Amino acid sequence: MNRKSICRQLESTELFGGLDDDERCEIVSACRLTHWERSEEIENDEGTLYFNIIVRGSVKMMHTDPRSGRSIVLFLLGRGDVFDVLSLLDGKAHICTPVAVESTDILRVPMTKARAWLERYPELNERFLPYIGKQMRLLETFAESVVFDDTATRLAKLILKHTDMENRQDDEHYPVKMINNLSHESLAEMIGSVRSVVTAQLQKLKKDEIILHKRGYIAVKRLEELRRRYRL
Repeated sequence: MNRKSICRQLESTELFGGLDDDERCEIVSACRLTHWERSEEIENDEGTLYFNIIVRGSVKMMHTDPRSGRSIVLFLLGRGDVFDVLSLLDGKAHICTPVAVESTDILRVPMTKARAWLERYPELNERFLPYIGKQMRLLETFAESVVFDDTATRLAKLILKHTDMENRQDDEHYPVKMINNLSHESLAEMIGSVRSVVTAQLQKLKKDEIILHKRGYIAVKRLEELRRRYRL
């Protein structure tokens, strides 16, 4: 992946889309491009040294309980997303471990340079706060769901969240993005559950012909029934 193509890809992203071409290319040129294979933990020094921009692939931000070994995924991030935002703002280490969900390319830049961007590029600064706000709302919704919803509802919400409503397929299936091809263990980590429970719930949704689920691929067959059953 060359830097010109990276600049073009960032043009359609939430954070960097408002910059002009020269500004985006300046940002890309200041970064080091790194590559991570599926399931690799992304070396991160607890977020204090580098700011990261995903340009291809996806990353899950995980927290693992050192006593039980159980993990939970707080965020699933894709192209154009950034991580270590809190460390960028307060300079403190965080508790999350970034893990590549698939083959992933990431731009890395020292935190000091990333902080300078917020002063140098007013459009980036203007978009940064709403971006953080959206992430915090997602975390708030996730916490609420873990506390108040049963596992089946949490799984239905996860599927619905990633369902592409705009691109219904010819066979009337709604494709599900981002979480396709994830293991049942990974899906369980994203809803605060365990693999066996997620497997059972997916099998039930498949049996009732609400979803299509085959070899990791998920599509929604009966969207309104999914919403009705779980009151979404």
